[in-house]
Amino acid sequence: MLKCKSINKYFNLNHSDDKAHVLDNINLNITDGQIVALKGPSGSGKSTLLNLIAGLDKPSYGEIILNNIDINKLDINKLSTFRNLNIGIVFQFFNLINDLTILENISLPLLLRGVNKKTAENKAKIIIDDLNLLNRINYKTNLLSGGECQRVAIARALIMKPKIILADEPTGNLDAVNSENVMEQLIGNCKNYNTSLLMVTHDESLLPRFDNILTLDSGKIV
Repeated sequence: MLKCKSINKYFNLNHSDDKAHVLDNINLNITDGQIVALKGPSGSGKSTLLNLIAGLDKPSYGEIILNNIDINKLDINKLSTFRNLNIGIVFQFFNLINDLTILENISLPLLLRGVNKKTAENKAKIIIDDLNLLNRINYKTNLLSGGECQRVAIARALIMKPKIILADEPTGNLDAVNSENVMEQLIGNCKNYNTSLLMVTHDESLLPRFDNILTLDSGKIV
């Protein structure tokens, strides 16, 4: 379960006491396996909130508790390990390594955790099969379509079986058909693994797929 308690994020302006509030008293709970959309206008703080939950930035104050751990109390090394084991991140622009194959991209998080190559590849093949990409398993990612690249990014995020996946506009650069396919794979696999999903989206047509919809406006959940 993810719990955010009284999350605030602000920046000091021009070395003065004035503050620009990006997030204002954010409270939310996401249960295991829950599929949640986060919507709101540009500049409302959605990506900032995802970065805080991912441990890529720290709130000005407040608590972010995942799997009963307050991530803001972890030192940088423990936070990195915790993130790798418990948080999957899917970006709009894939962030894949073009010189690696599908299998190598998806196996990489396991290899970095010290899992032997054969075990890592066998686990990767299971997820690749789930995402209907076995026929392209040895393709380098620069030969794939945008929809296929995003499915590889989803598989890479799922390979560690994280507690939660944070997705920032994963369908933002895809056409309607690929967007539909990616969402089906993302939500379906999260449910299969009982992995929670918090996904930023501007696409209103996707919202019926979610268990809960949060709206962020001017740094507040409304």
